[in-house]
Amino acid sequence: MQTQIKMLENFFYDKILLYQELVEYLKKERDYLTKTDMDVLWEISAKKQDIVFRIETIREKILAALSELSVEHGMDVSSFSLAKVVSLIPSAQRVGLRKIYLTLVGLKTETRQLSRENKVFVEQSLDFLDELITVIAGSSSKKCLYDGGGSLNGKGHSSLLLYREV
Repeated sequence: MQTQIKMLENFFYDKILLYQELVEYLKKERDYLTKTDMDVLWEISAKKQDIVFRIETIREKILAALSELSVEHGMDVSSFSLAKVVSLIPSAQRVGLRKIYLTLVGLKTETRQLSRENKVFVEQSLDFLDELITVIAGSSSKKCLYDGGGSLNGKGHSSLLLYREV
């Protein structure tokens, strides 16, 4: 039993390393968003997806370790809860996991915050581009031309810039 608990600790440490790596990529992503370097942003996106895949793999391993301990958890990878995992471990063995758990919670919070900030930055940039296109196109209506999905919306507006003199 102690071997499985030690294995769980190692899985938690692996997750910490992956979340730290994810935080670094989110910080780099913000830097390259401001530079609008799309090639690097695609590379970062691929690396983030790889990290997420590796985190899910560790979740599977943690669930398998719980099953080996004969702990009924009722979770799968999509419904994984670190708090529930820790609560299922007997309190005598839980002592070593508590600090690791708190570190993971902090890293997850930081990851969510950085991701949210990057998303807001992209949305604000697209809003700025929408306003800029509206000014250049000379549109008198306040209706947004940019639909937020990568194209101009509204019928007849798809090539509006091509027909305007600048």
